[in-house]
Amino acid sequence: MGLWFRGTAAVVAFVVASGPAHAAAPTGQWSVVHTDRRDSYDAVTVTPGGAVWVAGTRLSEPLLLKGGRSAFKRVTGPGFRVKRLTSASDTRVWAFGASRYARWDGRRWQVKRWSYGRVDGAYAIGQNLWVIENANVFPSAGKAGWKARSTLRRLAGSAWRKVRTPIVVKGLDGKWAAGSVRGTAALARWNGTAWRAVALPAIPSAHPGQISELTDVAVDGETARVMAVGWVAWPCGTGKRSFCGETLLVSGYLGSLKLEVRAGPGIQPRAQAEPDGRGGAWVVYGAKEFLHIGPGSVEQGAFPAPPNQSASVRDLANQLGSGNAWAVGTAPSGRGGVIWSHGR
Repeated sequence: MGLWFRGTAAVVAFVVASGPAHAAAPTGQWSVVHTDRRDSYDAVTVTPGGAVWVAGTRLSEPLLLKGGRSAFKRVTGPGFRVKRLTSASDTRVWAFGASRYARWDGRRWQVKRWSYGRVDGAYAIGQNLWVIENANVFPSAGKAGWKARSTLRRLAGSAWRKVRTPIVVKGLDGKWAAGSVRGTAALARWNGTAWRAVALPAIPSAHPGQISELTDVAVDGETARVMAVGWVAWPCGTGKRSFCGETLLVSGYLGSLKLEVRAGPGIQPRAQAEPDGRGGAWVVYGAKEFLHIGPGSVEQGAFPAPPNQSASVRDLANQLGSGNAWAVGTAPSGRGGVIWSHGR
């Protein structure tokens, strides 16, 4: 992953009105397919069958939408504000809130109490359901001595078990986990019973006090190619920008991983990655920007915005085994939800 940058802007056509709006996604480009100025969207998941679920709020009330090839429609939610979504099939969709979580079984929501920490990531991978909780984010204006933290849990029967990991986990995909160990970016792999650290090439240390972290990982299901994104940071001043940083990219296969440190776009503490179903990956590395990592090149672009509306991406998801990807976000004001698609 991440060997090249090519400045290609995403240019799309779309139709937006003051209320809900829809438009067809042109081939090879991201497109706005739904927007509603009443809404704010926080999370998205796509089932293997292609059903797209979107969670957020409408006029401050919990909201759940469902769509895909057809228009998005409001559907019955689990009765609480959903912050994270994940799915394994059309009848195995999970929603996580602050104090409750629920599973959609195809007919109704089965709601249970969530008595653990804040859910920062939820992943339905094979027969496993994983949750990353209480994960901290590196602050660009933070203090020296920052330490990564998170907790990983797995649903075992009806109980959520805390899982020991050799790294502080910030993102999962397939059998891979991305994060850090004692201030250095790291990867780990699940062997079916435990997580084991995976060796990475040494990161060049060009600055005193340098630390690094991988924030997410994407794995191609056919080729097993691994693509991870993160950052490298070091103290460089005081005030609003007490840390400077660069982008860290990792790609390759088990036993032959390569990394690259790039000057742009700098520290992106929430960068998210999803496989594109074609041997590459999508990376959302800023509020409105993306990278597309292909087999031999990387394209840089920006998500289109509706006229007179500025929306930031909050979540990214793909349809397993396909080239279809979806992103959701909202305007900085918290009103004005947008749904994007690619390859629909």
